[in-house]
Amino acid sequence: MQQLTSENREEWEKPEYWNKICEHLSVEDDSQEAKYVSDDAFWSHSQNYKTDLLSKGYALVDQSLPNAIVVALKDGVEKLVEASYPASFIFLFDETWHLARYSRRLLEKSTSNPFHYDLLAWYIDEGGFSPHRDRQPEDVASSFHPDGEAKFATHWIALTPATTSNSCLYMIPKDHDPGYTKGDEDEKDPLSLALPNKEAFQRIRAMPRDSGQSILFTHRIIHWGSIKDPEATPRAAISFVCSDPSFEKPYVDPAYFTDARLPPFSIRLLLVCAQLIIYHQRFQLSKSMLKACFELCKSMEDKLEKTYWHKVAFEYVEAMKEDAQTNELDESEEEEMMELMLKAEQSGYGEYSDDYDEGSNEIENGADAEDDDFSDEEEGALLFRTADGCDDNDTEGSVASEKHRKRQRTK
Repeated sequence: MQQLTSENREEWEKPEYWNKICEHLSVEDDSQEAKYVSDDAFWSHSQNYKTDLLSKGYALVDQSLPNAIVVALKDGVEKLVEASYPASFIFLFDETWHLARYSRRLLEKSTSNPFHYDLLAWYIDEGGFSPHRDRQPEDVASSFHPDGEAKFATHWIALTPATTSNSCLYMIPKDHDPGYTKGDEDEKDPLSLALPNKEAFQRIRAMPRDSGQSILFTHRIIHWGSIKDPEATPRAAISFVCSDPSFEKPYVDPAYFTDARLPPFSIRLLLVCAQLIIYHQRFQLSKSMLKACFELCKSMEDKLEKTYWHKVAFEYVEAMKEDAQTNELDESEEEEMMELMLKAEQSGYGEYSDDYDEGSNEIENGADAEDDDFSDEEEGALLFRTADGCDDNDTEGSVASEKHRKRQRTK
C-alpha cells in the first residue's frame, strides 16, 4: 500500500483510499443520518460511575458495548496496522462514530461534561507507556466543578482483551494520590509521593478488561501500561473524551457530530492528522507522513479551534526540530519552521527562538550534554509537566518537558 505523503494527497483525501484497506467498514456520504441503537441497560449504572469518578478518580464499566461494532473496529485497527498506518485512522470510518454515540451518551450521563474531540486509538504490540496524568493545568482546582467532579474525563474502551500480560491499564486511586486535587509540587516526583514506601505499592490497581468493556477516568488519575509479554497477543483500544468548555474547548465545531449526523469525512481526516501530530513521539511517524498531515491541517486551519491549532503547529515544529538532530532540514523546511515560530510568538502561544537556536548549536556540536544533569527525582517530576505549560493530553504516553524528551531518546 502506498504510504500517505504530500505527493499522493489527492488519493488519501478520498474515502475510497481507506475503504480499500478496511473493506468491511464504511464511509458514507457526509449528509447521511447515522444509525443509533439504543440500549437502556447500558446506561443503567451511570450514577454508580459518577460516584466512583468522584471517590476514586476512575470507574470500571463492566457492561460490554455492542459486540458487532467492537469486533469490526478491532479488525479495522489490525488491517490499518498491517498497512503500516497508526491505529487512529480508524476514526475515518462510520462504525467508529457509531461507537462514539454510545461513548458520548455514557460520558454525558456519568459526568456533567459535553463530548470532546480528543480522540485516539491504540495497538500495543511491544512496549507499554509511562505513568502520567492526562492534564496538568496551572490551576488544578479550576479543573474541577464546585462539587468536586472533574471537568475532563476519558472513556477508554478495550477492542481486544486487555490483560496483565498485554498492557492493561494500571492506576493509583485518587485517595492515595497527594497531587490529584491540589496539584503536583515542583521538582517532586508525583509517583514517588503516591508510593512513598513498599507497602504503598499495594495501592496500585490493575484494570484488566474484556473486549467491549471499558474504563472511565479523570484527567488527574495517574495511569500507565505495562510492557507486553512477548508471547501475549497485541491489544487494541480506543478512547473518547468529554470536557467542560471552560476547561478545554472542543477541537472542532460540536455541530459536526449530532444524534442525526456523523462528522463529515474531511473533518474526521483533519482530526486524525492533527492528533497524530500532537502525539508524534508516541506514533513515531515518518517525516513524509508528518509533513503530509501538517499540510492538510494547515489547509483546514479555520476548522480547528484556535488554541488547538496553535498546539498542532507547536508540536509540528517540535517534531521537525527532533528530526533535525539526525537529518538536515532543507531551506524550505527551515523557512516554514521559522514562520510558524514567529506566528506562534505573535499570538502569544509558545516561545521557540532561544530553544531552537540552542538546539541548532547542539546539532552542530554533535552534543546533548546539557540534558545529562537531571537527578532521578527531577526526571520523575518532569514526566508530569509540559514544556510550555499548556494542557497536553497523553492518554497512553508520557508527558515530558522538551529537555526530558530529548534525554529519553538517548536512553
